[in-house]
Amino acid sequence: MMKVIIVDDEDLSLKRLNRILTESGEVEVSRAFHDPEEACEYAAENSFDAAFLDITMPRISGMHLIGELRKHHPSLPIVLVTGYEEYAVQAFDKEVIDYVIKPVTAERLNRSIQRLQEKLHKSVTTPEPAVPEPKLNVRLFGEFTVFGGVGADSPIKLRTPKTEELLAFLLYTKSTTRDALADTLWKDLSPQKAWTNINSTLYYVRRAIGDNSDVPIILKDRNGIRIDREAINCDLYEFEVLFRQMRQASVHRPDLFERMDTLYTGELLKGRHYEWAFAWSRQLELDFIMTMETAAHYHAKEGEPLRALYYFERILQIDSIREDIHREIILLYLSLGRRTEAQRQYLVLEELLREELDSSPAADIKQLLRQS
Repeated sequence: MMKVIIVDDEDLSLKRLNRILTESGEVEVSRAFHDPEEACEYAAENSFDAAFLDITMPRISGMHLIGELRKHHPSLPIVLVTGYEEYAVQAFDKEVIDYVIKPVTAERLNRSIQRLQEKLHKSVTTPEPAVPEPKLNVRLFGEFTVFGGVGADSPIKLRTPKTEELLAFLLYTKSTTRDALADTLWKDLSPQKAWTNINSTLYYVRRAIGDNSDVPIILKDRNGIRIDREAINCDLYEFEVLFRQMRQASVHRPDLFERMDTLYTGELLKGRHYEWAFAWSRQLELDFIMTMETAAHYHAKEGEPLRALYYFERILQIDSIREDIHREIILLYLSLGRRTEAQRQYLVLEELLREELDSSPAADIKQLLRQS
């Protein structure tokens, strides 16, 4: 049976939540706290599987309490139970399992319990043969950063902008020929000079990343140069795998949506103006937007408008003038009875369209507000 703690400074809410969870037959409430500080003290010395937290509490808010509890239990699943809807986006940034609006019901909490059980089931792994730790940890989304193996605190410094670009190109293509490298990175040089530059720059790359073992990360032969993907933990590689899984899956998986959202921290190689990366960067951005749109519609259909709002707003962070997405957000706000926020969203859209395109929102969007 799953063991949980509850933290809520309101006595009636605490008792109601305790009763519903206990009556579910799936949960054992280890302790229930009015005081968040007492919950922190308990967490330091006791184990449990999950926590149900209120947000607005004296001295320590629920958002802050998440961090305090995870100091002792780093992967602790959290369900937030609150009377306020406006913390939803901040909550999902904290990677909470669920966000439940008071007054809670047994039916709604059963969904939270099911999510917790799925999360805990995935975390229970059977012993597997040890696999080598990655020799490099690479971030290609957002700021291009390369770290050494496990425990490396500082990013690896590469000698010149060209060594950075060569490594980025190899990580991106995974396998290439010398001719392709020459045509892409040294297209203004003769073939002989280009190959000389390839060899010298590759030497500095390998020295910087410590690639001097018997099992190299960068492999060379007569046919070209390739990266040993098994030696690298790379956000792009994981994103590509998850995107394929999502497209092939017969049912939607919220965990894939969440992980892809975590991985995509910005455009590919942000700030690096590599011509060869522009088209692929744009395609990855479109893949991510499509994923977020699918996630938003899925959660809206599942009766989870706050999660849907989060994913729609994630799209607008990238493409702020998507009129159809603004329309979806306005509809969700209206369905929640939050007319003021729906009107505010319309004004944001109106200003964006005026500044960016010198146009106005479609008439049907304004009509939505008039009819509500």
